[in-house]
Parts: sequence; C-alpha cells; structure tokens
Amino acid sequence: MSKKSNTFHLGITMAGAVSAGAYTAGFMDYILEALSAWETAKKENKDNPNSNIPNHNVIIDAIGGASAGGMVSMITTLALCSGKIKPVKEVANTKTGNILYDSWVFLDDDDSLYNGSNKGKTTFEKMLSNTDIKSGKGAASLLNSTPIDRIAEKVFEQLPANTSQTNLPPYISKSLRVLLTVTSLRPLDYKVKFSKIKSKFLDATPGHRISNHDLVAHFKLNYNEDTDKNKYLPFQPLKLDVTNNSGKTLKSNRDFLINVTKATGAFPIGLAPRYFESDFPLEYVYNSLIERNSFSTKMDVELNINKKGNFQFTAVDGGAINNEPFDEVLRCLVANHGPEDATNPKYGTILIDPFPNFEDEKSAETPNYEKTSIMQIIGSLIPTILNQARNKQNDTYGTGLFKLMAFPRKLKLGTQKEVDHPPLATGGIGGFGGFIDIEFRKHDFFLGRKNAKNFLRGIMFMEYDKDDPKNLFNGVSDKAIKKFSKKIKQADGTKKIYMPIIPDVSKLKADDESNPSRYKIQDFPKFNKQGFKKLEQPIKNRVKAILKAELDGKVSGWIWSIGKSFVINKISKKMTKWIMETIEKDFAKRGM
Repeated sequence: MSKKSNTFHLGITMAGAVSAGAYTAGFMDYILEALSAWETAKKENKDNPNSNIPNHNVIIDAIGGASAGGMVSMITTLALCSGKIKPVKEVANTKTGNILYDSWVFLDDDDSLYNGSNKGKTTFEKMLSNTDIKSGKGAASLLNSTPIDRIAEKVFEQLPANTSQTNLPPYISKSLRVLLTVTSLRPLDYKVKFSKIKSKFLDATPGHRISNHDLVAHFKLNYNEDTDKNKYLPFQPLKLDVTNNSGKTLKSNRDFLINVTKATGAFPIGLAPRYFESDFPLEYVYNSLIERNSFSTKMDVELNINKKGNFQFTAVDGGAINNEPFDEVLRCLVANHGPEDATNPKYGTILIDPFPNFEDEKSAETPNYEKTSIMQIIGSLIPTILNQARNKQNDTYGTGLFKLMAFPRKLKLGTQKEVDHPPLATGGIGGFGGFIDIEFRKHDFFLGRKNAKNFLRGIMFMEYDKDDPKNLFNGVSDKAIKKFSKKIKQADGTKKIYMPIIPDVSKLKADDESNPSRYKIQDFPKFNKQGFKKLEQPIKNRVKAILKAELDGKVSGWIWSIGKSFVINKISKKMTKWIMETIEKDFAKRGM
C-alpha cells in the first residue's frame, strides 16, 4: 500500500473569535493531544498486524485563521516548533507551561492574582488604563491594546532556544503553511482592461480600477530563499539568526511575526491598528493576489507592472473582511495534492468557528426587510457592506472538497438537549466578554476540549470500504475496525461503515469518560455584578480620556475652552452609564 493512499492531509482553519479564542485554543489542545496519543499507540503496535489501533496517517499541512483564530494559529505553530506539547487535562489556576492555555486563559492577568495574594490587575483593568493615549495624537482604539501586545510578545519571549521545525511531530508537515489574514486600509489596485479605442482625442481607453483590501500573510516553515522568495514568507521566530543544515544563514523575522500576530487580532476601533513599512514585498503581495482562483484562469486584467519595493499599509483585524479563511487553507492542499477525489478524499479542512453565522437562523423573530427611513438604511448599510466584503467568490465551494465545521455546543447533563443559554461564556459583548473574567475563559477552554473530543468521536468520519484499495482505511486491521467504526443508516435503508479520520485512542482506556454531556466545568459561570461595578470609574476615566484626545485640536474657540471640561464630563457620564447598563443587560440575556 502506497503512503499516498493511506494518508489524509489536513488543513485547520480557525475563524475570528475575539476573547472566545479560549474556546479555539482548547479545541486545538485536544486535537494535538489526540494526534500525539495515536502516534504513540501506532509506534507501540507497529509490529502487531492484529492491533486494535488504526494504522493510517494524518498529516497537518496548513494552519490558518483570522483575528483570534489567527492568533491561535500562530501560537499553535510555535508550540509545535518548541517541542512542548503538554495538554491541560484539568482546570489549572496557575501557569501550566502550555502556551495555548496560559495565553488564552490567563491573557495578561498579573500572576499575583492567583498566587494567594489576590493583588494585581486583570487584563480588562489594564485595557481601561490610559497609558496608550498620547497628547496630540488622539486615541488609537477604544481599549488600551498594550495588554494584548504583551500576550503575543510573551509567547515569543518564552520560546526555548532550540525552537525549530526539526521539533515538529510526525503528524505535522515539515513544510507546514501558516496563514494569517489581515485587512489593509490601503488598497491594492488592479485594472480590468477595456478595448483599446484610439482617436485624435483619446490615445487609449483607461482600465476600470478594482481595489483589494484582503491580505494574507502566508508563512512556510521550510522556507527556501532561492525557490520561495516572494511566493511565501519566512518563519524564523527566534530572536537571533540561525544557520540551517546547508550552511545558509536564516535571518530572524521575529518582530514581523509578532506584529502580524497582533495585526490579525486588531479588532477595528476596539483595538489598535498595526503599521507595516518594509515587511511585505510588493511582489509577494501581488503574487498572493494572483494565487486566487479569479486570477488562475486567463482574465483580461492588468496588475501593477512595477513590483519593486514594499507595500506600506496600516492593518486592522483580518476578520473584518476574511473571517473564515478556509478557501486559502484548502488552496494550499489543492496545490500540494492535486484535484480531489470525491469518492476517496485525501485532504480537507476543519473550520473551528466559535460564532457560526447559522446561529442567526435560530431566532424566532421574523425580521422586517422593509427599510423606510434614513437611519434604518444606514443601520442596514454597514452590515450589508461587511457581508459583501466577506463574500467568498473562490474555488472552494467545490463538492469534491472535504470540509467540516466544528462549533460550540453544550448539552444538559445526561441528555442530548442543548443548554438553555449560549454555550460560550466569553461570547458576551460581541465576544469581548471573556476579557472581564478568567472564569469565563476557563469554561470555554475546557468546552473547546470537550467539543473536540466529541467531534473526533462522532463527526470527523469517512466511509470505510474494505474492497476499495484506494480507501483511506485500506489495510486497517479488522480488530481496529471493530473498535472504532460506526454504522450509519443511509436514505435507502442500507447501513454503511464509517471510521474516524483521527482515532481518539483514549476511548480504549478503562477509565475513559465517554458521556458526551459531562464537562470539566459543568456549571455556566455567572457574571460578577459587584466586581463589575468597581470598573465604572475606570470606564468613565477611559471615556473622558478618549473624548479629550479626539477633541483637542479639532474644536477650538474661547467658548469651547471655557465649557470643554463641562461638556466632556457630561458626555462621559452619560456614555459610562450606557456602557454599564448595556453590558449588564447583555450578560443577563445570556443567562449569566
């Protein structure tokens, strides 16, 4: 049996999530645990033809994401390169050494909060400080982004000196691709050419200009300067330059990696934007655009002829216009492995989406589609533009491509019924709620782990056909088939056998907890109203500082100089009251 026939190449896509990145981090933590345990079990049983361990292979070729999903993608890759993959199986109240857990559960909370002294500041308290507002420069964002910066920076600072692609486990491709989306506030233009009509008044018909703002930072772990320059971006996260096996010096691009990690999560207006001056070569940016399906066929378009230099731009959250970049991830797989076989798929993607948009379908209210006033039209126009910007017009709708979506789900204990509240504790305030309380993030991390376990055991399956030599599970022992397979009734009444793509070998343990409705954190966390009341003054101070920074220099006159303090105080008081009431109502609505 060829290696190609018994290997499934996986791309993992992580959607935007804000603080619900804790859920995605937990999901990935369990996926890596399951892959590692399966790899160990295969090694232990490699000489046993009647082993109950499935012996096919899964290799992750690409990891990509937007916003918080992009940040989890980067952190996951760094964890793999560091060789430190130690899952967090129990709730931990102090740092664990697992950078997925430590980054997304503790964020930038002071360690002193959890060592018994109960002193220090939470991440949210730090996000309300005014240290980022500089006189004469205005406010970069509604919240202070410095604590978010520190989360990304600490991950890189704590990397061991031997961090390298040589540490990658067997289930990770040595040429792993890492794709992070960012939104460029500067357009990348190209032209649709029109027929050249000349006259004495017109030498040629100008083209119709189209502006693109969707940019993908596409990193390749085994980047080769000779063959990959301006096609991909290098991935060298250590502080110092390193020499590879061929004697070539690989320059560190750690600062760039840190900035991209911050940029993909730079939620528009809420968090600070990021500026790139010399990191994205213009030729790379255009090559990245050409890779899309619309440019892979012959089209009458004109790209910028002068591709020398760098693309300088300010970036905001990648999720603003490309929140679920499964098409970019799948494009990597198609490029590596050719056209897909719909009968025997050998590659595909999992989309981990903490906020799936099908949740809107559950609303019992019938929307009113008739808009009759200016304010109604304005209110509908912004989501219309955003939805159209996120519209995917690429080649990944193909029916032959293997795509699965994982999303938060929590069941009532002992039932198959969903709980009476949203499953995510971090989902409040549009996803920002998790910044308020570490208990929310703990809950969602372990919900992510449990959902991943249920996903591997019940959803991520493919058909087993013992008579098809090209089937992924061809050659798997009858004993393993019996232990891991499930029969599913078809529409015609017949039953087919299905096998897990990633077998969760922990199910073979005598002490395995197989109840899909039992969770490490069974009770939904509650919103601490009294604790939140203490933040009223810091919120007011932040509002006042933003108003002052934005109005200074823009509004002048002697009347303004006299009444400035009164106006700012009045507005900030009303805005603070509205913020407090809105947040409390949101948590109450969520059953917290």
